[in-house]
Amino acid sequence: VTAKVFKNMDDYSEADLVKVLEPSEDRIEPQCPLAGKCGGCQFQHMKIEKQREWKSNFVTKGLLEHEIEGYKGIDEISAKLLPVAGTDEIYGYRSKITPHYEAPTKVGDDEYEMEEIGFQQFMTRRLVDVEECPIAVPAINEKYKETRVELHKQAKEGLLNNRKKRKRHRRARNKELGATLLFRHADDDEDGNPVVVTDNKEYMTTTVKGIKFRYVAGNFFQNNNYVLPLMVDGVLSAALKPSASGKVPSHLIDCYCGSGLFALSGASKFQLCVGIEVQEKAIEEATYNAEANNIKNCQFVAASAEAIFTSPPKVKMENGEEQSVGDFPRDQTVVVVDPPRKGCSGAFLEQLYAFSPQRVVYMSCGPATQARDAKGIVEIGGYEIVSIQPFDLFPQTKHIECLMIFEKR
Repeated sequence: VTAKVFKNMDDYSEADLVKVLEPSEDRIEPQCPLAGKCGGCQFQHMKIEKQREWKSNFVTKGLLEHEIEGYKGIDEISAKLLPVAGTDEIYGYRSKITPHYEAPTKVGDDEYEMEEIGFQQFMTRRLVDVEECPIAVPAINEKYKETRVELHKQAKEGLLNNRKKRKRHRRARNKELGATLLFRHADDDEDGNPVVVTDNKEYMTTTVKGIKFRYVAGNFFQNNNYVLPLMVDGVLSAALKPSASGKVPSHLIDCYCGSGLFALSGASKFQLCVGIEVQEKAIEEATYNAEANNIKNCQFVAASAEAIFTSPPKVKMENGEEQSVGDFPRDQTVVVVDPPRKGCSGAFLEQLYAFSPQRVVYMSCGPATQARDAKGIVEIGGYEIVSIQPFDLFPQTKHIECLMIFEKR
């Protein structure tokens, strides 16, 4: 290739690609004409097999960088690393997109013009105009195209130009603001017609492996309904394996539980499941989902971030007895952790080590922070890594989910 260097560091340089002189056998023609310009996708020019190989290597590199005791070499990590799991739906899979637009530009006394509606350009904060997104599900693209037409019409009439004051500096001029749009694919309606939600405050429903999850459209929920069942299967399969002593786990604690995905999905396999969240709204959604799906052995409780395992109120078992989370049998308890990209807080990890469950099942959207947390779980918590399972949740992009299983030594 021919490349133009724009930044030199001590041990590497950053450059822009100018021209491909000899294409790799793994290079393919992107499906999207904006590939390389739009910042949404990074890998459309790569065969899917090569994308998944890159993602597997990324997980390995992150673990090696943290030099975890017992897993400092590539052989030790490779022995635990499973092939990247994914599906054949590598386009038309994404069930949520959030395009942006800037305030329309004034071009006359009473005329305005909408410029770009789309996503940020690669390596900049400027927008690129995106007419349709090939990784989004077809129903979203159909609704998005309709919305684009309506927005251009409203912009021309000056209906989208709302002046808002800046709060930080009193003397600063008012500024025209744009907006971020939402398009989220929900379950089909009763007549089988696709439903796309555009109001981030509206409730919507997504069915995963026969369980209906109702949540506010603006809240977090995974955005690939093809790979999501594989992730649920991976979590539950790992959680249910007998320990070395032969005991089958009977209690599941789902931390960062959100609307209850893993706890509700695994409830039929456990004696008792408890979902713990610090956000009251998430607890309301998860409790509603348990009731709507007639799941009686799964309860959701709010807990203080400073005492995640000791502050929740007692939960009621099916026989009517009450039990505290802190009293769960450690040798038959599995803790599922699914934190945001920044990973687990130090305070949470300290509580996890003290609680000391038999098994920790850790799903992450940030393998780098997961590797950081894994070092503490192994070296301070006293666990061993059983397996590492990457999931290709977002083909054509650099993003990856990773499931790590830890067993108490």
